Amino acid sequence: MAQRTAAVRQAGKAKRGGSVGLLTVGVLLGTALVVMALPLCVLLLAGMLPSIVAALVDRHPRRYLTATVAIINLAGLVLPALTLVKLGMSLAGTQTILSDPRNWLIMYGAAGTGWIVNAAMLTLARIILGIRDEREERRLHKQAEELVQEWGPEVSG
Repeated sequence: MAQRTAAVRQAGKAKRGGSVGLLTVGVLLGTALVVMALPLCVLLLAGMLPSIVAALVDRHPRRYLTATVAIINLAGLVLPALTLVKLGMSLAGTQTILSDPRNWLIMYGAAGTGWIVNAAMLTLARIILGIRDEREERRLHKQAEELVQEWGPEVSG
């Protein structure tokens, strides 16, 4: 029993060590990105705010809302990021991009599309499952009628 407990403790330590290592790598990469590309980081932070909000309000264990909003929000950041590269990757370029309302519309409009897609998929899934259930119910009723015709009314209970 003591050996088993020690093995469980050791496995727990290994698991925590892996997540700490991943967090350390993430912090180091994030720091390097901030140092090397500060204007891009400022643009990403400003543009990804709706994704951060989605991450805060999403309570589902699989985080479907967060993933949907973040991916589409990131797609909305492509055009402003390319514009920043064209402007020379400077803080002045970032200020120019962030002062243009069209860029805000692109970035936040894409995030809003992510919220709409997430809401629409839930409704669409309900409709599809309802149609499938009705079809299956009709098939089972037909099969029950065939059994009654073949074996008589005694099989219907």
